[in-house]
Amino acid sequence: MSAEFTFLTMTGFFLLGAIMIVQGGVGFMQSHLVLLDTNSKLAQTTIFALAAMMFVAAIGVHFTGSSNTAFLKGQMAQTSQCELESEAANPAARGGSSGVIGRQIVACMRNAGFDWVVEVPLCREAPVATNGYCYQSASWLNRAITGAQLAFN
Repeated sequence: MSAEFTFLTMTGFFLLGAIMIVQGGVGFMQSHLVLLDTNSKLAQTTIFALAAMMFVAAIGVHFTGSSNTAFLKGQMAQTSQCELESEAANPAARGGSSGVIGRQIVACMRNAGFDWVVEVPLCREAPVATNGYCYQSASWLNRAITGAQLAFN
């Protein structure tokens, strides 16, 4: 399953779940089954907002950590793939100081849709071409999701 299709599917399920929560919450509140027959609109709104926030948080955790959404994992796998291809193409340059393999890894990642970015804190620790954290997706969606995954990393 592609990352874009997964994103659209998860967004659809998220919206469906939000609609179901709204419909169910409104139905319960009209029947006074929530908040033990309180008529306080503030209390009802607070409980409803907390339930919605928990739902959004759960979907967010699933979306950013699911194995189906391999944004950060996919970026690391692509870096390893580029490293393998570069070393296979230049076996004599392994362990050398020519930098041929590093340049080819960066070029391979650029062709895969990733830009070299040294400003990322995890990249500053080891700014080498094989560090998957030194790349940023050219796609704004992938960049935003990878940023969210890195925030919880």
